[in-house]
Amino acid sequence: MNSLDKQIFFRKLKKILVWKLGEAKGIEIWNDAAAEYDRIMHQNPALRKHKGAMAIPAVALYHTFKAYGIKAEETLKRYGTYMGRKVGKFVHKITSLPNVDYKIWTNIEKIMDDASSEKKGYKRRIVSEPPEMYGVDILSCPFHEVCKELGCEKAVLCICSMDKEYMKSFNHIRYERTTAVSEGAECCDYRLRFDPDKA
Repeated sequence: MNSLDKQIFFRKLKKILVWKLGEAKGIEIWNDAAAEYDRIMHQNPALRKHKGAMAIPAVALYHTFKAYGIKAEETLKRYGTYMGRKVGKFVHKITSLPNVDYKIWTNIEKIMDDASSEKKGYKRRIVSEPPEMYGVDILSCPFHEVCKELGCEKAVLCICSMDKEYMKSFNHIRYERTTAVSEGAECCDYRLRFDPDKA
């Protein structure tokens, strides 16, 4: 098992590479990406405690895909969307249980506050209009920052795509995000509203 095999979010990507490119080529690319990940961590030991640590494997994969002539940005975005749909199925199932959606909504301010806290490396602006809408503008995200720090800003789009996909899956909670820092906007504009008609 190499170091990339331990990255839960990215494990399925190994299987996809093998499926699409054949076992030998898929494993070769995966192992080279793991070596790139190890190189990044060795050169930047401070990143071990980085709040956006999930972005570091994305950077390693991005560099490796580019080296093999694979469309890195497109591949990682598609993988993020794929994983977002998988997570979304679980989120929808849980929030469809009796009263779970209501319990989440009645605690949404606290949940959003915790999820985007400065302790976790975010900079934000609260734009909630309770009780109809709870919102936050993310001005700076730790995942985006670590990708920028490593000179590979677009690698974060994998995580952005996952986030945008699974957040649509909450039962009775409508989610909107029209902008993203990673796409050059001033902020990621998260807006959540309770909608009893949304399944």
